[in-house]
Amino acid sequence: MSEIFIDHDCKVCSTYGNWINNKNNDMKINDQKNLSINEINLDTLVYKNQNKVFYYSDAVIMSVASLGGIYKIVYILKLFPKRIRDFVYKIFAKNRHLI
Repeated sequence: MSEIFIDHDCKVCSTYGNWINNKNNDMKINDQKNLSINEINLDTLVYKNQNKVFYYSDAVIMSVASLGGIYKIVYILKLFPKRIRDFVYKIFAKNRHLI
């Protein structure tokens, strides 16, 4: 079973969690507070699928792609270097409470 750990105090994160949940009821949505302290300090979306754990932009890409169908097109973002994807993700994450 797949799990996503989100910050429920963040409107953007909660909306994303609700959207994923509406598309895939088999995915479990959890609060970031259920993660280890090291993972909480990363301040990122965390996606766990079987024995694999994804952080930052990879967590978004893999969680959306796991919906299947047309959503797999999100894999195209993997063409961009991870450093660039994560840089953009971190800027967005830092300012998400302003949205």
